[in-house]
Amino acid sequence: MSPIGSCHNYQFLIKRWRILAKSAGLKSRKFSERDDLPCYEFCSVKDISEARLYVSAGIHGDEPAGTEGLLAWAEKNYKLLSNTPLVIYPCLNPWGLTENSRLNSRGNDLNRSWDKSGEVTISEVIERTEHACFSLAVNLHEDYDADGIYLYEPPAGKKRDDLASRILNAGRKYIPIDSRKKIEGSWAKNGIIRPAPSSLPKEGLPEAAFLQKFRSDRTFVFETPSEYDLRTRVQAQVAMLERAVSEIL
Repeated sequence: MSPIGSCHNYQFLIKRWRILAKSAGLKSRKFSERDDLPCYEFCSVKDISEARLYVSAGIHGDEPAGTEGLLAWAEKNYKLLSNTPLVIYPCLNPWGLTENSRLNSRGNDLNRSWDKSGEVTISEVIERTEHACFSLAVNLHEDYDADGIYLYEPPAGKKRDDLASRILNAGRKYIPIDSRKKIEGSWAKNGIIRPAPSSLPKEGLPEAAFLQKFRSDRTFVFETPSEYDLRTRVQAQVAMLERAVSEIL
């Protein structure tokens, strides 16, 4: 079965993660279930409070380059998985991935649910990471309207340097950087969006904003343009994630 042709097959995604986890020595755990679809966590440490790296994908099910890119990065860097204290959530919205939907089965956007208590999966992640202090957190996303790759560096970032530019430059080998001055209603410069706290979505708190405020020293959201070839988008996600991890860890 082709990974690219089966990018919305959640069971196949988890099957590949289990194979990788076994070879890399990662611990696998089902931590929640919704619509008869279990949600999994892969961790290299006994206690998540010891993890320095947090990576997630698939919170929007219609963004498959995120879930495939995260797995491709892990397969390519499987030796790093054994030596780096990390926690990975390969797909936070299994129903959405299966149905090619941004939302979950209840019609909710899980990336606007990090200040609410109604979504079991998100509440479980918040509880499980309660005592964590990550050096780096990365969320993998896609954008239907994007002209190229871009990223968010959420508000409350503790540092201002050119790391975001270096991350995008790694991905531009495969996809150009989005040159628009305004992206998704936010001002952007060279593909980098640093939204002010006052400009966060009114519908609810995104994952990255939550992580930056409560869990992580540095947080990034990668966006690839979903109109590009899926293989190319995956390559860009892998390249950006490799650069971010190598720079921080």
